[in-house]
Amino acid sequence: MSGRPPAEATPRSGIRARQAEATRHAVLAAASQLFASRGYTGTSIDAIAETAGVSRSTVFTAAGGKPYLLKTVYDQAVVGDERPVPLAGRPESQKLRALGSGAEIVAAYADILAPAVARVSALYDVVRTAADTDEDVAALWADIGRQRLEGARQIVALLTAAEALSPRLTPDRAADVITVYNDPGLHRHLVGDRDWTYEAFRDWLARALHHELLT
Repeated sequence: MSGRPPAEATPRSGIRARQAEATRHAVLAAASQLFASRGYTGTSIDAIAETAGVSRSTVFTAAGGKPYLLKTVYDQAVVGDERPVPLAGRPESQKLRALGSGAEIVAAYADILAPAVARVSALYDVVRTAADTDEDVAALWADIGRQRLEGARQIVALLTAAEALSPRLTPDRAADVITVYNDPGLHRHLVGDRDWTYEAFRDWLARALHHELLT
């Protein structure tokens, strides 16, 4: 009979889990940094391993290969953290769905959209560029497009239910309009290339969505 209490297994398991999570976090942080600065093809698994301070094999066991790493860091950039909860399941999105007026819905949507596209704009450009030459990234690019359209359709459904959608727009046309504004490339152009402040971008985005969808 062992003299070691069985209860000690739980603390040890907890330590191992925390160490694994810390390693995964380091790998993903390194991948995100390198993808954004070097691009997809310019980032190797060896470079990610070196930046994260782990072995090459640990990158694969902790977080996966390059296509999975890109998808993971992109998804995390959209929501702003590492929790596996999509944007639609976040409290701010749940609050948006409870709003009753078109103006409130559009304002709340802009408040969610602006920081999301700001976080993801650099990686969005990485995915767009790499999709031309990599099949796995092309599949991710197509999935991102579907997600953007689905998110737009959800906002249109809320505005339609609130009887607030502009009479100029059909639901399909309204969703198309939103996909113009939920394109992270807008942030990259206006803030990254044209030197707008984030606040100026956010305020413009809210005004533009209000004008296009409600008037």
